[in-house]
Amino acid sequence: MDVAVIERARQGDEVAFAVIYEYYSAAIHRYAYRMVGNREQADDVMQETFIRAYQSMARLDRDPNLSAWLYRIASNCCLDALRRRRRIRWLPMGENPERDAEMVSDDFAPGVVEADAVRRVLGQLPAALSMTLVLRSSEGFSCEEIAEIMNVPKGTVFSRLSRAREQFARLYGQGGHEEKG
Repeated sequence: MDVAVIERARQGDEVAFAVIYEYYSAAIHRYAYRMVGNREQADDVMQETFIRAYQSMARLDRDPNLSAWLYRIASNCCLDALRRRRRIRWLPMGENPERDAEMVSDDFAPGVVEADAVRRVLGQLPAALSMTLVLRSSEGFSCEEIAEIMNVPKGTVFSRLSRAREQFARLYGQGGHEEKG
């Protein structure tokens, strides 16, 4: 991202902020979707991320790591969405077994089914661990960048990453990716 664009956005230039949005929105949405596991919530998280970024742009450091800053805002928005979700009890789909079977039929491509399985296992991990794992494995951030995004020491990132990989492998291996019912 061009430093001049960031500086213009810091000074309130809406066109410059639109450039930032266009550059980062797809990646932020992909990250939010991996974290919350729901497209509509990912849309909301992405929108909230950029609203907060726009409102805080003037306070951004002159030499920022814009990517890390946006991912930190997105991470906080994801955690907010996950907290709200825990306060809401959703009704299980198990009311109609024949209809439920249609939802997991062979119509789904294996890649889609696998991606859904990964999302379910990630959803079983504590948020800090799943966030660390997604930032590293899916988004490709270095441990240093993750430490900046999550505002934790680098050693904490290493330990969370190790625990996340271990718990993910255990849950996935135990069939934690299969629908319960």
